[in-house]
Formats: sequence, structure tokens, C-alpha cells
Amino acid sequence: MRMQNNKKDFNGQKLFVGIDVHLKSWTVTVMTESGFHKTHTQNVSAEGLVKHLRQNYPGAEYHIVYESGFTGYSTCFKFRDLGIMCNIINAADVPTM
Repeated sequence: MRMQNNKKDFNGQKLFVGIDVHLKSWTVTVMTESGFHKTHTQNVSAEGLVKHLRQNYPGAEYHIVYESGFTGYSTCFKFRDLGIMCNIINAADVPTM
């Protein structure tokens, strides 16, 4: 009897992560190059989001973006310290669906 392998594998895939940053929570949308997307809300924590990404999308190349605002650069620096690419952008430049 063969066991089904349910292990997730995102090796070689780019994962695009957009964060709507608020004071007490983040709304996070994750998209793959193929168009899959999922949104969730979480506590404000770069470490928590990286843990979530690595558990749910292992092996992917993560690209995080959030709009410039009250948090300044500190959140971006935290992601970069954790080895995750992060960019801050002007809200007017964010494409919408």
C-alpha cells in the first residue's frame, strides 16, 4: 500500500505577499505566479508572517510588499533581517483587481 504524499512543495515558485498594515493587525494576501491567492488576518509580527509562509508555502521565493505609512521602514528591516525580500511602495502605485 502506498501512502499519499500530502507535503506541500513550492520550490522554484515566486510567492507575492501584500500586507495591508494596521496598528493592531495585518491583512495579508498571498498570490502565486499561477494566480492562486489567499487572504488572512494576523497579529502584527514579521516573525509570525515568515513562520506562516514557511509552514504553508515551503520552498517558495517570498516577495513581500506593503504601502508606505506610519510604520516607516522598521517592518521592512525586520523582514530583510529574516532573509525575506521586502519593498515599501506608494499606495497609489498598488494595482487593484
